[in-house]
Amino acid sequence: MREKAGSDSYNRFEYQAHWILYHMLDNIQNKKPFLIFCEFHDDMAESDYNIGTNGMNFYQVKTTETKERWTLRSLFQKSRRKDGSYKNSFLGFIFYNFDKFSNECSSCHFISNADFDEEVLEWQAVVKDQKELKLENLELYTKIKDYIRLEYAVMPQNEFDDVFDIFIQNTFFNKSPLSLEGHVDQVKGVFFEVASRYNLDMKSGYLLLTNIIDSVRKKTRTIIRTPISYEELKKKKGISSDIFDGLEETFSSIPKHNELYTLIGEHLKENGLKSMQCNVILNGLKKHHKKMLDVTDALYQDIISSFVQEVDRLIEKNFDVLDNFAVVIELLENLIKDFLKQHTHHEIYPMILRGVFYETILSE
Repeated sequence: MREKAGSDSYNRFEYQAHWILYHMLDNIQNKKPFLIFCEFHDDMAESDYNIGTNGMNFYQVKTTETKERWTLRSLFQKSRRKDGSYKNSFLGFIFYNFDKFSNECSSCHFISNADFDEEVLEWQAVVKDQKELKLENLELYTKIKDYIRLEYAVMPQNEFDDVFDIFIQNTFFNKSPLSLEGHVDQVKGVFFEVASRYNLDMKSGYLLLTNIIDSVRKKTRTIIRTPISYEELKKKKGISSDIFDGLEETFSSIPKHNELYTLIGEHLKENGLKSMQCNVILNGLKKHHKKMLDVTDALYQDIISSFVQEVDRLIEKNFDVLDNFAVVIELLENLIKDFLKQHTHHEIYPMILRGVFYETILSE
């Protein structure tokens, strides 16, 4: 049971980290500058770019394997601590955010892989249309208020009423587009869709993806003590859209596809290959680049990534003979033969792999 609990905790953490990256990528696609803080007050807090911590949006990311839909009752369900006391429910904790961080919290968002029932959707339909739930559906308003009051029974009534009216109008629920089982591949696909505008080669793209998700993990795990300066908070917990803005500068020196095709073609011809042979290899590489834009085929991406890793090992092991083109061809053909015995995909064949090989060794 302990091992299962540890595994569940890790899976929840990984889902949360990948959802944060997905959210950042969505902002990039919509050309929206952002500054987020991983595990600050909630699972994630987001502010407008570089304006400080006032008026932030808080995000709570919760996964479930047992619920198809969240009901109001389940969202207000409390769990018992080891000492016998009770934790706040999910919505009770969101209420706490509005109470304790009133200057910092402008809205709270509950994100989950499961859907929501009709009462929650009715609540959302009203507030997202910028109408008051109290006026549009007093019965539902009162039901939610009674649930919250049970958790904050000792809070002065006038104070409770003020916080509740902010809570009810500024709490939002969204079903995550990421599935519990496939979230890693889904985020990877969106990442390469965004990264394609930079014409990154496969190796650089995977390196960048790994660096960003590792940064999210690290900043999520980083423990801070408050009060803390804004600059120190950004350093320890923050990630901004600058990480993507810097891509154009970082990778501007990497050959674009047309330049890369020219570079590879010249290299192959200089080493004795005929024009027709060169064109076949380049056509394989062009098909690969086109296929990489198909974000739905995670298997293709994974196999190509594995091949690039094999190429790296081959280069490292045979570095002293890389200036001998005949030896390189022999090593490559043996690598492809062995690799295709272990990996099968209807769109991965020798000419694709030859193109990826020359892209890898010539785009360093």
